[in-house]
Amino acid sequence: MELELGLRPDDAPRLRRLRLLAPLRSGRPRSHGVRIVWHDGPDRALARQGLALAEQRPVWRLERLLPDGQTWSPGTRAPVLATGHDPSALGQALPEPLVPVAALIGRTTSLCLNTERGPVGMTLLNGTVRAVTSEHQVCRIGLEGAPEAVQPLALALAGEIWLAVPCASLAAEAAAAVSGAEPPPRHEGAAELPAGVSVAEAFAHVVGHLTDVILYFAPKAARAGDGPEPVHQMRVAVRRLRSVIKVFGSAIDTPDVAAADRGLKALGARLAPARDWDVFVTETGALVAETFPAEQRVRHLLGAAERRQRACHRELRSFLDSVEFRRLGVELACLSGSRQVVADAGETDLLTFAAGVLHKRLGKLSQVEDDLTTLEPGALHALRLRAKQLRYAAEIFAPLYSGKATHRFIHRLSRLQDRLGTLNDAAVASDLIAGLGGNHAFASGLVLGFIGAHNSGKRERIAEAWHKFRQAVPFWG
Repeated sequence: MELELGLRPDDAPRLRRLRLLAPLRSGRPRSHGVRIVWHDGPDRALARQGLALAEQRPVWRLERLLPDGQTWSPGTRAPVLATGHDPSALGQALPEPLVPVAALIGRTTSLCLNTERGPVGMTLLNGTVRAVTSEHQVCRIGLEGAPEAVQPLALALAGEIWLAVPCASLAAEAAAAVSGAEPPPRHEGAAELPAGVSVAEAFAHVVGHLTDVILYFAPKAARAGDGPEPVHQMRVAVRRLRSVIKVFGSAIDTPDVAAADRGLKALGARLAPARDWDVFVTETGALVAETFPAEQRVRHLLGAAERRQRACHRELRSFLDSVEFRRLGVELACLSGSRQVVADAGETDLLTFAAGVLHKRLGKLSQVEDDLTTLEPGALHALRLRAKQLRYAAEIFAPLYSGKATHRFIHRLSRLQDRLGTLNDAAVASDLIAGLGGNHAFASGLVLGFIGAHNSGKRERIAEAWHKFRQAVPFWG
């Protein structure tokens, strides 16, 4: 297993002095200079294709800059598509002329470590990316060995120094330094399975995809001024990833998976209140304030809500800057990069496995009365959770099936979940207001009355969405 982690340049000198490494050292460290030059066309044609061309004498290599739908686990080096002693030997049409766009100049130091669970090779890369008008320090640690030896060492190191799974490859980080922009996301939204993968490979692919989403939005969620979207995207990705662990529950059962799920639960517990207050302040509260612009008591209530919102974001920011979160990133990267976490699934192929999961979740969702207008709020909330569980599973396995039936089923399921969600938002708003305390009785009644009036007729729309969903034919047969 190979794992590449980002290290703060200021912590590089500390790495060599860490006490935990002293008894593990085997032999003398080896060090040598490194020079990598990245080339592209004047119009950055390769970068637009998600490719990078690196010259590291005496070899040229063409590698991925961004994933192209195939599995590329977070914390692993960029897939190399071709190598040669000159660009013409790469078998790829390249831009003309090729021009250097960035160069990394630095040193690598390699060290052999004998851990309790086996040998691990560790390499420290420390250097500077130089472009025409800018410089950017880069520091990476590479660990190579058996998964059972690499992961504990990575987690131990992350507890001692600032070490985290990078959100971009070395070439992508260099390209971002040149442009002055942040590296683009490796993945967004829900995962799409590549063709011909096994149950184990499907699990690893989806875990890697959603880990990328979480890690990409984490610094944005921690920054003030980026708005509510990063928190929302992180929360959705965490929910999807926890659902993935449950979806593949019959094929995975290891302490590593359980530990990652506990970490995701802890992260979700910080994201949830921040997201709930974001929705209340920027959507529900803003609409009420617009409707009653002269009502001072509403403004006081919204002021208290904004203070609670800021407090929740401070707590989230503290967690995202913690050792606990960085260790979670390492755990998820190892979960995606190692196939050892998936138990023997026998002769079950992925389509059979998917059909079994989807059939079971549809059965649980369908165990309700046809007339949803008579259901109590608690029953509707349970129905929403089951719809969400089926939707996440359907999104995972949908790429395995073609045809309009797949799109129609997921579209109707999404509509049902969204309409059920409007009632849940009202319940959440009620709980948030109740937790504010203070003398907000009049404004609370006004807000809750407004929400109730706004949701008038929603049960009928939910019943309509339920009826249409029940008519949709399951796409898995």
